[in-house]
This record gives sequence, structure tokens and C-alpha cells, in this order.
Amino acid sequence: MLKEGLLRLLKEKPLDKINIVELCSESGINRTTFYRHYELPKDILNEMQTEFIEEMRKSLGKPLTENDLEQILIYLQEHSDLVTLFIRYNSDKEWTDMFRTLHQNICDARILYCLDPESQQLFYTFLAGGTYFLLRQWLIDGIDKTAKEVAEIILNVINKKTVF
Repeated sequence: MLKEGLLRLLKEKPLDKINIVELCSESGINRTTFYRHYELPKDILNEMQTEFIEEMRKSLGKPLTENDLEQILIYLQEHSDLVTLFIRYNSDKEWTDMFRTLHQNICDARILYCLDPESQQLFYTFLAGGTYFLLRQWLIDGIDKTAKEVAEIILNVINKKTVF
């Protein structure tokens, strides 16, 4: 009920303008119940994002493959309203962690053969951050590209191919 109430309120105003009394009233619960589970309304959104990313991960192959990248992007595009809320109000860490894992599985190892382990981690962080910010711009700005086209851009960069 709190999650649904928070989503309704977020359609009307930004997260930092939603107070606990208002959220509890919208959700039909008392403040004691709220405080048993959360400290702030933002905690609810953080929990929703964690559950969303975990659900998405469960639906993907293990280890993640190039095909999974397109499936991730399709899933995110289909849920773009919710993902946009997560991007606007939550930490980037869970998203970049997910993309780092993905890139470690799909990156052409020949690109990294000359790098020490710390440099490899920096490289994966760079790729994950770039993928995340590409995702942000694609969804928030409503760039007219399919999930397949966005996946191809990312894969071309990862594997040092021409993007055109």
C-alpha cells in the first residue's frame, strides 16, 4: 500500500515534497506502521528499485550475454516510467553494479589482455557508468532509438568497433 501510495503522490509532486503524514494518509496506514519498516519515503523507493533490479536479473541468463543486454533494455523501456523515477531519486550504484557484471561477461577479453586487474576494474567501471548514463539519456529524454539500436551502440563501444 505504501509503494502504491508513493507512486500516486510522485505523479503530483517531487519526492522531497512528500511527507510521511501525507504518504500514510494516501496509503491508508498509520505512521506507526510506516516507521516499523521505513524512516523516510525515499526508503520505499530504494526498496522498490532493489526489487525491480533483482526481478530483472532473475529473468536473465547466467552468466549474462550480449543478448541479455538487449533484453535488459527492452525491459527497462517497457517500464520506463518507473525506471525514470528510480533514476531521478535513487543512487546510481545498483545500476552501475549490474552493468559492470554484464560488461565483465560480454567484453572481448582481448581488449583487456595488457591491463593489470586494477586497470581492468577501472575499465569496467567506465563501461558501466557510460552504459548507465546512456540509459538515463535514452529514457529520460525520450530518444527515438529501439532497445536493439541502443544495445548495438553499447556493444560496438565495448568491443572497439565503429558505431556507425
